[in-house]
Amino acid sequence: MLSESEYTRLLEREIDNLNLSNYSKQCNVTVAIQYKQYVNEICKKVLKFLEKSEKWEKKESGYDECILLNYWVYDLLDKYFNHDTIQMNIAFSGLQNVWGHLIDDRRHTHYYHKCKPLFNDILNYNDWKQRKELYEYYVDYFTLYGLATNYDNECEYYEKIEAKKALYEHFDYACLSNESNCPEIYEKCRDYNPEKVLSGLPCHTKMEEKKAALKATSAHNPSGKEQGTGDHGTIPALPGHGSGFGTKNTQENTDIGTKVGHSVLGVAPVLLTATALYRYTPIGSWFRKLGGYNESGIRDMDEFSSYTQESRDMLSDNSTNYISYQSI
Repeated sequence: MLSESEYTRLLEREIDNLNLSNYSKQCNVTVAIQYKQYVNEICKKVLKFLEKSEKWEKKESGYDECILLNYWVYDLLDKYFNHDTIQMNIAFSGLQNVWGHLIDDRRHTHYYHKCKPLFNDILNYNDWKQRKELYEYYVDYFTLYGLATNYDNECEYYEKIEAKKALYEHFDYACLSNESNCPEIYEKCRDYNPEKVLSGLPCHTKMEEKKAALKATSAHNPSGKEQGTGDHGTIPALPGHGSGFGTKNTQENTDIGTKVGHSVLGVAPVLLTATALYRYTPIGSWFRKLGGYNESGIRDMDEFSSYTQESRDMLSDNSTNYISYQSI
């Protein structure tokens, strides 16, 4: 996977600001004045993406641009509001009100029946970041596995797969404790669990020997002060694992009694460089579309309800509480 800094650079390069003023009329998002410029800029980019997309239907397999778009939007809000869920929800509700009306109104032919806000489907969970990461891994898996099988002299891609152990542990527990909170995508990528695939990779023996050597070194040097005692195979803990597993956000844990989403643009399939990723993978196509290229793999979908009431429900008496503005 791309590191966050590489991912951010790729994102900033490909999602340009060209002709965003074309969408100013539609993007008058209801949000506090100090946030209006930033949230309206997100709105314009969403509409630019929708305009160049085809009609959308939920996909049963493979990556889905609509899911990626929703995650991307909410991730921007998450960073901008410094993880303040209440403020994120208020901003997302304003975006959803504009976005949802356009895709429901057949008079708006550029947007009608295209990607919709997916708050209830994928976003309204306290472990949305883990769900996002699982979806990204699902999208990336075959590229990542291919690299780990054929181009992994340094065992870099082996370690990337291994690092997902904690993610699977999270959802193994969440799904066992409450099936209704188990993400739909989990069933589709059970076989991608590192516990099932690592032993078949060329680096497995090498990595196991390395771990054994490190363990032996650690046993002879309990203080861990000797150089090289760091275990490169250690699985990093996922943020937020101390919170409830996969539960919906409610009045108690959001303080606004609403259903609003979290969104992050799905990290692209893993390739040797960011340029190769952009050119040759599904997410590369996704970036190019946001950058102004007319490519799409989205098709027809059934009608869905308007978002007026849901957007109102996402707002609350707390909507006057805001934080300082930051430029986009």
